[in-house]
Amino acid sequence: MKLKYFDAHTHLNMQFEHDWKEVGKRTIEEGIWFVNVGADARSSKLAVAQARELGTGCWATVGIHPTEGGESDFAMIVELAKDDKVVAIGECGLEYFRLSETGRDQIIEKQKELFKKHVELALEVGKPLMIHCRANKDNDAYKDVWEILKSYKDKAENKLKFNMHFFASDWEMAQKFLGLGGYLSFTGVITFAGQYDEVVKNMPLERIMSETDAPFVAPVSHRGEINEPAYVEYVANRICELRRQR
Repeated sequence: MKLKYFDAHTHLNMQFEHDWKEVGKRTIEEGIWFVNVGADARSSKLAVAQARELGTGCWATVGIHPTEGGESDFAMIVELAKDDKVVAIGECGLEYFRLSETGRDQIIEKQKELFKKHVELALEVGKPLMIHCRANKDNDAYKDVWEILKSYKDKAENKLKFNMHFFASDWEMAQKFLGLGGYLSFTGVITFAGQYDEVVKNMPLERIMSETDAPFVAPVSHRGEINEPAYVEYVANRICELRRQR
């Protein structure tokens, strides 16, 4: 089957407990390949197993989402990272959205330390990072992710590669990540919201990626439904529409 679209970030391992194989096979048969993303030890292990069973057209990432804590599970991520079906480390990063003021500084510091472990693992195994970043109103999470990446980039001799999954900041911040050699990916949100249009229009074409983040944030044509990796087509088409408006 000829490749038509590529979903850079999906979760076949979440909310598809009973029909993940059907969804995955159907998606691949339609010419849509995808990366199955882990967010903790359990879902990372499942992502790899599903990718192995589906074969060509499905790959996996392994990591611990910043809200999952789970430093004790990081040893499993280290082992899974060596699998040849694993193409990136993550979903990892920083999550400041609606962060409680109680113990805020300690929570942020813990998230940063866990994120740094993922960065170091990515450099060790020679695989890119799949980065989650969700900011508060001050946009501090994006600034902090950028500062951490920059500190490693300076030491890593340009070996650090990464994708900012579900990018939701502005063009000024986008340029900072592009300056580090990063990629940005966009979800179905761009099919019904216009605040990221400027970033999509200005992005270097070779650095932009489409994703679904399925089963979450279905595109406008499927709002209210469980999202699927096949729906990345709508995201890609919207990116094309915005690019033609440049």
